[in-house]
Amino acid sequence: MRPLSERSPESSRDRLQAIVDNALDGLITIDKRGLIETFNPACGRIFGYTAEEVVGQNVKMLMPEPYHSEHDGYLHNYQTTGQPKIIGTPGREVSGRRKDGTVFPLDLSVSSFELEDGAHYCGIIRDVSLRQLSAQHLKDESERVLAIMKTVLDGVITISDRGLIQSFNPAAVRIFGYEPEEVIGQNVKILMPEPYHSGHDNYLHNYLTTGEKKVIGIGREVSAKRKDGSIFPMELGVNEMSIQGERMFVGTIRDITERKKAELEIKRYLASLKRSNQELDDFAHIASHDLKEPLRGLSNNAMFLKEDVGDRLDQACVKRLDRMVFLCERMERLVNDLLYFSRLGRQELAVQRTDLNEVVRDIESMMENTLHETHTTIVIDLELPVITCDLPRVTEAFRNLITNAIKYNDKPEKRIAIGYEFINGERAYYVRDNGIGISEQFHSDVFRIFKRLNDEDDSVKGTGVGLTFVKKIVERHDGRIWIDSKVGEGTTFYFTINQPREHDL
Repeated sequence: MRPLSERSPESSRDRLQAIVDNALDGLITIDKRGLIETFNPACGRIFGYTAEEVVGQNVKMLMPEPYHSEHDGYLHNYQTTGQPKIIGTPGREVSGRRKDGTVFPLDLSVSSFELEDGAHYCGIIRDVSLRQLSAQHLKDESERVLAIMKTVLDGVITISDRGLIQSFNPAAVRIFGYEPEEVIGQNVKILMPEPYHSGHDNYLHNYLTTGEKKVIGIGREVSAKRKDGSIFPMELGVNEMSIQGERMFVGTIRDITERKKAELEIKRYLASLKRSNQELDDFAHIASHDLKEPLRGLSNNAMFLKEDVGDRLDQACVKRLDRMVFLCERMERLVNDLLYFSRLGRQELAVQRTDLNEVVRDIESMMENTLHETHTTIVIDLELPVITCDLPRVTEAFRNLITNAIKYNDKPEKRIAIGYEFINGERAYYVRDNGIGISEQFHSDVFRIFKRLNDEDDSVKGTGVGLTFVKKIVERHDGRIWIDSKVGEGTTFYFTINQPREHDL
């Protein structure tokens, strides 16, 4: 490359023009009257004018008020007094005006130079609209973050890499009882009881040198200390961040005192409930044994009496002895049902994959004679799914509903439809009959233990627990059961079966 002294004037001029034309900043030169002499392409992009539109025009055409009106006076004052406001000083931020009339911020540096015909001036222009927008965005974002910090319910504390508190939001004030000015600049360990207080500096040093995490980026339950010295449990999350190259940590704090109290109460309640259940279970066994023994004694004595002296008794006495035996047997069934019901809510579920279609077919097979004698037809409207449930208990639920549908049906041809519908996004199974129906006022009563709505002969009378068992089985599967019925037209029992609770698995 040849030195500048050996280049031709034309070559140097061309090189300088190429530099001016390709500069990213706008370059304008004006004469001593303020008339534009040169206007590079970057100026064209900034102001929206072509060079032909502005060369020879007063530069104040690129200025909004008050610069537009003041410019000629400012230029005259500088030329007569030499006192600069912009000329010869580092760049300053002023406003410019584009061809379309929009006003925008620009960074302006102006220098003067002398030619044969006198003073000329060169302006270097940079559009700082985006910079201002970015600054405003940062300001808005800062205000937004500050507002969040002030209103968030959790305590938020920032600390330096030396463990010194940098910020302390209002929630932290409420939690710890300190005002920000009392803790900012202090080591964060003032908020910690032993052994955290003594171990904190070593932990922070160890993390900064080895990267080994115990709380940072993980979160855990720890103890904290309020200003009044009281210790309380808190949920702490700590994350590392970098702000302008400075390593910092932000901690989010949630006072879990009330939650811990509630958990303790729940544990106490569950322990008490477990004791009560065990006592109830023990009582049920004892009561069952103690009740059954005299019942069997009464029944046996009645049968022995009938055998021994039955031929000497009249028909009414024999009938009363038979009635006594029947009532004793019925009472024993009631005791057995009560014992089963007490166990039903506490025994673990025998969970397994269950094809409900096979469940219904097995029930049909077991009840074949009953179905034939009662002229009952069972129809599966829609193929039932395979689900995870307690197979024996769900089978019992379907069997009780089917038995109920046969028992309370006065039609010559009885029909039971089984299927499912989606109700509010939930699969609801149904057992629908064309029987006598249930009045709406009794829809809740039918699930009460030992409750019967109809008078029945001794030959068909049950204990009134079938639907109670069904409800309990459904509830053990986190489901619910309800009725849709019209008197004289039939009844539909709907129920849901959800995944069993974790403690039942």
